[in-house]
Amino acid sequence: MSAPRGSVVLLAVALWAVLAVVVPTTAGAQPEAGPVVDLPVNFEVRNIDRTANQCVTDGLPYPVHGFLTAPAAVLNQPSPAVTLYLHGTNTAQWIWRLDVPGRNYARELAARGHASVTVDRIGFGSTPLADGFDTCTGANADVAHQIVDQLRAGTYHLRGRTPPRFGPVFLGGHSSGALLAELESAAFGDVDGIIAAGWAGIGITSETSRRYLPALDSCLRQQHDRATGHPANGYTFFDPDLADFEHGALGPSAPAAVRAAIVPHYTATPCGVLLSEPAAIMADLTGLGGIQVPVHFVFGGQDVLRQGISPYPGLFINSPDVTVQTVTSAGHIMLIDDGAEQVYDGVARWLDERAASPKR
Repeated sequence: MSAPRGSVVLLAVALWAVLAVVVPTTAGAQPEAGPVVDLPVNFEVRNIDRTANQCVTDGLPYPVHGFLTAPAAVLNQPSPAVTLYLHGTNTAQWIWRLDVPGRNYARELAARGHASVTVDRIGFGSTPLADGFDTCTGANADVAHQIVDQLRAGTYHLRGRTPPRFGPVFLGGHSSGALLAELESAAFGDVDGIIAAGWAGIGITSETSRRYLPALDSCLRQQHDRATGHPANGYTFFDPDLADFEHGALGPSAPAAVRAAIVPHYTATPCGVLLSEPAAIMADLTGLGGIQVPVHFVFGGQDVLRQGISPYPGLFINSPDVTVQTVTSAGHIMLIDDGAEQVYDGVARWLDERAASPKR
């Protein structure tokens, strides 16, 4: 989902900011990272919101489920680096773990020497809610902060071994998951860098509006139903149908195996998240100056949900280093699309450079 058109006009004045540096997208040979482990991980968190995007939650404790994927040797190092990855509004952690050879982002990053934690946000995937109105965008960002704290302290649950205490912690997000990463960093200042894929707080397209506005209407109708004593589970579909889901996710040259693999992942979204996103985007756009760590953007050249976003990286006026990578043949979920290898190589190079000398 993108910002309302008005926010684009209001923030156009910020285009005098820093220029983004383009990262080459050509694939390069990677050293062997050794055996890779893929371990279930759980975090105990509270569904609360302490960000600038104040929104309604139930305030209850929840387990957040995910996986730690890394070279075994990295986890045996003292204070290794890790990246926590957050999915977007109409997906779940499967985007980082797609069961297609060569399209499992977490394993590909591990093969390049990096540790990744992927999770399902509260209300999604393995952490569903009985009432989709009980969480919101700001709360999902706060939960990310709680997970970052636990990754550093080693106070999470890891099957099969003692949880490592990580040193540098980076925050990666796809689509509105990157919105969460930006909100989290501005609010808590506790991460060493941000990887933002398929996201800009500007650049709304007609395809985005065609999806979001009916979803918003569905959630508002459910609010009315609840107020008049009728049942409503607080979930709706961001994409009107499976064809829209596929068209919004992938570019025209996406591998057939990837197209088939995403079909079972067409699922509904919590209304609390959908209703809170416009205010979250406005809070984010006004708070970008509070982000003081490196940011790496990854865009898909065939993304139908984000266009005209080239000014966005320039709004990060206090980030010490802003880089941009564009995969020309990929759509919105460039992590799994045609050219995904360019994403893996580019992100791995970026992490190689920043993890050695974190800026936080």
